[in-house]
Amino acid sequence: MVKREQATLLAWHSHRAGDEVLQNALQSLAQEHKVHIRRVLYLLQPQHKNLAKPKIAADIEFNKLILPIDDPTAHLAIYKAVRDKVLPEIVNYLPLHINISPGTPAMHTVWLILHAGGAFPNNTILWSSQYDHKTKITRIDRVNFPINTYLAEIRLQASKQPEIALYDAEYRSPARQKSLLQLSRYARLLGAPLLIIGERGIGKTRLVESHVTRLKQRENLITVACGTLDSDSGLADSLLFGHIKGAFTGANKDRAGLLKEADGGILFLDEIQDLPKPLQRKLVRIFQDRKHRYRPVGSDKEQETDIEIVCASNRSLDELRKILDADLFDRLSHLIVEIPPLRDCREDLEIDWQRVWKELRTDESLPALPPYNKALKQLLQTHPLPGNLRDLQRIAYLTMAWWQEIKEGDKALDAALDEWQKTQITHPSSDEFGQGNYNDRVNWFKQRLAEWAYKQQRSWKKAAEFLDCNERTLRNQ
Repeated sequence: MVKREQATLLAWHSHRAGDEVLQNALQSLAQEHKVHIRRVLYLLQPQHKNLAKPKIAADIEFNKLILPIDDPTAHLAIYKAVRDKVLPEIVNYLPLHINISPGTPAMHTVWLILHAGGAFPNNTILWSSQYDHKTKITRIDRVNFPINTYLAEIRLQASKQPEIALYDAEYRSPARQKSLLQLSRYARLLGAPLLIIGERGIGKTRLVESHVTRLKQRENLITVACGTLDSDSGLADSLLFGHIKGAFTGANKDRAGLLKEADGGILFLDEIQDLPKPLQRKLVRIFQDRKHRYRPVGSDKEQETDIEIVCASNRSLDELRKILDADLFDRLSHLIVEIPPLRDCREDLEIDWQRVWKELRTDESLPALPPYNKALKQLLQTHPLPGNLRDLQRIAYLTMAWWQEIKEGDKALDAALDEWQKTQITHPSSDEFGQGNYNDRVNWFKQRLAEWAYKQQRSWKKAAEFLDCNERTLRNQ
């Protein structure tokens, strides 16, 4: 559980005067700024791992964090170490103060870059401590560095909705980096329809709700689940275009319609391939007309609506071309962003797992950080994950359920993965031989072979004997 009332100071170890630098910083913060630190998170290089606790007050908690950095002047190595090891740790250390002075100039730079990128928790304060050799006095000043970046904007949005598992702002995998940067580029272009395609469970709707609305600077989002529109009923026309009083039996008053409700905002057509054919033809003009003119049911007058149009689909581009009206497809497919499946973004999956866990965790008796072991690591590295984020969500729910009984992270996670694997046969890939590259498809086959053997033999031990292989190997498929 996060202890927000316990102020934490984060700082590198100063090689030549570590104790003195830390002592002076703590003293100056308390005396000059009335900031009383109760916990220190001290960052060390491997050669300093045996460092004893500095001479600081006994009531200040002292924690060391060893970072795999050989060269303290290597900006990229420092950046990656802090990003991967420190940032996940500091979610438990709030409010946070950072003394950026100890360390090399490269270390100072990394603090400023991460701060500009919005990587630290909200209200984190940066400090700079300086020693005056003439007066022998150390002072500490707050760092005024208000520079903001695109990453900071995304992270700020995520911080406003911490209960929602959004993609990490800083993607590691080339596939996700390419697609989300393309989304950023295209979504900023106003007046042009945007088409987002990707497998089910990939998070397309959340990307529209979080990233696209912010990039287009329009908060009003009207979502139309195209599969719920009835092609045999005039109600679909009324829902989208609105109607006037007396347009049909039961039309006792005027109805604005979703096109008018979206005025000044975004009309999001979710799963556009499910849109009934008659409505596809009627929407063609909405797409091609800059003023988005339309005629409500029963009216002889056209209306205008100021909207941005965004569409999403879990079908491929070739499938959409065959399903949709040709004129409609031509008009919605100018700007296309394909969001890659999780199996193509292996480098990001550990962070995805942490975010899903954080979203679903509502019981404070559950650990703040999700359980993680070799079996889950192997699964995230090799499994095709056909359900994408939904697979991670189910594993998280199963782990939480087992946690109530087992109370141990690894055992609860193992039990959850065991149960999850049993039911994976109900979520087959759409391809007869899986999806992805050669290794992905081989792993897809191995996983299903393991599932089949388990169902035949009713235990992992017997299944391993049946296939003449190691039980652990079989479990981890």
